[in-house]
Amino acid sequence: CDGLTRAQWAWEFLRRNPEYQRQWQAFHETWQALEAVYGKPPNRDFCAWKNDPRAWVPASECEDSDCRVDQDKVLIECALGARWGFHKFPPDPADDDPVGEGRLSWRPLEDDPLPVCGEEGDPREPASAMGLVFDLSLPLRPQLEQAKKQLQMAARQRRRQGDLMPKRVTLLKEHWKRLLRVIDAQASGELRQLEAEMGNVGALWREAQDMMGQGYLEILRIPR
Repeated sequence: CDGLTRAQWAWEFLRRNPEYQRQWQAFHETWQALEAVYGKPPNRDFCAWKNDPRAWVPASECEDSDCRVDQDKVLIECALGARWGFHKFPPDPADDDPVGEGRLSWRPLEDDPLPVCGEEGDPREPASAMGLVFDLSLPLRPQLEQAKKQLQMAARQRRRQGDLMPKRVTLLKEHWKRLLRVIDAQASGELRQLEAEMGNVGALWREAQDMMGQGYLEILRIPR
C-alpha cells in the first residue's frame, strides 16, 4: 500500500463497501444476462440491447450525474458509476488496481460551501476549523487578502502547538492501512484476533465504516 495514490486509496475503501459489493454483483448478473442474449462488445447488437428494459434504470436514480439521459432513463453501467462517484465501467470489487490500470477514474468533486461562523453542527474539529466574519457591505478583495493572512498565521501557530496535523497522503497512509486491516478482519470474522494485537478497535471500525460510505471520496481532496 505504500505507493498508492489518493485515487487508489479511495478505491481500496470503496471495494470493501458491502453495499457496493452487493450492487456490483446485481449489476454483473444483469450484464451477463444481457450479453447472453445480445452478445459481447464489439459484436454486441446494441440496437436490440438498448430496447431491453434491463439495460436501464430511471434517470431519477442519479439526477445529479452527467450520465446521458434517454427518455427519462440511464444505462445501468453509467448509473452505478455515478452513484459511487466514478467514470468508466464499474470495476469488480476483487479488482486490485482499476485506477492504476486506467479502468476507473473518479468524477470531479464539487466544492462544499464553507461553514458559516457560529453555525451549529459543523462536523470539523476545532483544531482544524476557523470561522471568519466578512462584512458584505464593504469591498471583498481586501477582506479576502486579510483573511488569507490570518488563516496562514493560525495554521502555522496550530502546527507549532501540535494541535493541527496537515492532511497528506504520505502522512495518513499508515492510518489507512490500519483501517483496511480492521475492515478485512471484520469481513473474515477475525476481529477478535486483531484486537488481541491492536487493542480495542471500536473507534477504528466506526471510522472505517465512514470511509467505506462516503469518506473514500474525501481522500481525493487530500494533497499527495
